Amino acid sequence: IFLRESSDDSAAADPVRASSVVGLVGSLYLNDPMSVLALYGGSFVGMSLPSRLMYGNTPGRSKAFLTHTALALFGSFAVAGAIAGIIHAVTIHHGYWNGGWGGKAGLCAFAGFWVYRIFGNLSQFFSKGQASVQDQLPA
Repeated sequence: IFLRESSDDSAAADPVRASSVVGLVGSLYLNDPMSVLALYGGSFVGMSLPSRLMYGNTPGRSKAFLTHTALALFGSFAVAGAIAGIIHAVTIHHGYWNGGWGGKAGLCAFAGFWVYRIFGNLSQFFSKGQASVQDQLPA
């Protein structure tokens, strides 16, 4: 996350390059292959756009008025990465992937992103529902 810029509209922000740097540096300094895979998988989560991860922005439906702090940005990516790690651990435990690395980290990062967004959308839905119920109550 810190290797790439947090602004969505900067052409200089290159998540692929940042992910590859994280993976290469991790493979140089970590000896355990599962630790390298976890680090590299976490960098895949970091490749997503901050506005899409945090607010669910889609092309043409941007919520430009929403700003994010560095702590909120870091927290969002950390939670999505932890969810991806849990998904990876569950799939390994149940024997879905027994050998090799091909596709594991990317698929688990993608699933972690979507699970995080589902929880984010549910919390927005329930908070809007709660606000609309309170608006209808007599004063």
